[in-house]
Order: sequence, then structure tokens, then C-alpha cells
Amino acid sequence: MAINLSGYTDIETGLFVKIQIQNYRTTPAGSATSEVLLFSDYYRTVIIDGETYLPLGQLVSIGTSRSEIRASSDSMTITISGIPNENVQEILYSDIKGSLISVYRVIFDSNTGDILAITGNPAGRFFGYVNNYSTSNEIDVLALEGTSTVSFECGSFISLLNTFVNGRRTNPVDQKQLYPGDTSFDRVPTLVGSNYNFGAPK
Repeated sequence: MAINLSGYTDIETGLFVKIQIQNYRTTPAGSATSEVLLFSDYYRTVIIDGETYLPLGQLVSIGTSRSEIRASSDSMTITISGIPNENVQEILYSDIKGSLISVYRVIFDSNTGDILAITGNPAGRFFGYVNNYSTSNEIDVLALEGTSTVSFECGSFISLLNTFVNGRRTNPVDQKQLYPGDTSFDRVPTLVGSNYNFGAPK
């Protein structure tokens, strides 16, 4: 959907990320809870639809996304840096892979800082799931401090659909699960291994 910005002279944008983790743990043996991570590359906290997005600014890098007419199996990488090492452990304890992820672009009026009340804002940029993640460490020897970087490799829903295998088995048991009372496949087991020379001379 095209967004009409013809009536505005000063605007600014930000990318807002929502990751829905089903099994989030703070300790190795802790009970799993549902957790939603909300953050953005914007410079201040923003509330969208009652949800508060934390500003990470330059600490977050969100990969580019393509605008296409047809849906495609696109991917995106989201990197968060400057994370204290103790917080990275929560990522390792949790089941991050498979978590749903949504990325929106929000347009603001740069004069007032308000979200523009126009059709199509916020605009969806990417919808998919976390396919994999990786961590890396950075140690400051002089300050005796360490920070970590977490990268989320995300795949779109189209790429997930491409991995599905569709079909069914041609046996009487499966046939009756789909169509109770149907006997058309009852002779299939007796025909297995039979050799037919269709079109062969008598």
C-alpha cells in the first residue's frame, strides 16, 4: 500500500521490531514463559497499539528489505550490540529459534514527534520467524568490561512454506481416514510388486 506524504515537508522514520518468544527462560532450570521483545532503532521510547518499544538507536542494525509485487522468500538479519554478558545468557537459555518476528516502519512528524495519522502507517516491512541466531563477545581489557552482540537471522513466511512437503500415502488406512467407508484403495496392498506389461502383445 502506497503512503501519501505529499502534504508533509518534514518527516522522520524508524524501524520497530517485535519478537514473540514462546519459551523464554532467565535461568537454565527456570520455567519457560512467553515473552515479547520490543525495540527499535529510533532515538526515544514509542508506544504503538499499547505496546512500548525501547529505543536502541545505533546499537541495533536492521537489514534491508525489498518491496516486491509478489511475495518472495526474503530474509533479514537483525543485530543488537552492547548487550551485557549476563543478559546474553537469557538468550542462550531460551528457545529463540522459531519465534515470530515483525518489523514495521513508522513515519513521524519531525516537528511534533507524533506518529503521522495516515493510512498505511505503521507500514509492515517484514514478517517471518527467527531461523537462527549467533552471539559474539567484545572485551575491554582496560575497563575490565565485556559486551556481546546478538544477531538474529530471520526468514520470511514464504521461505517456511517452501520447506513444507505436501502429499499423502495411497493405502487403504489413509484413504479411510480421509473418506470413511471408501473401499477404492482396499486392493492396493495385494497389487504391490505386481508387474503389468501394459500394451504388450498377447
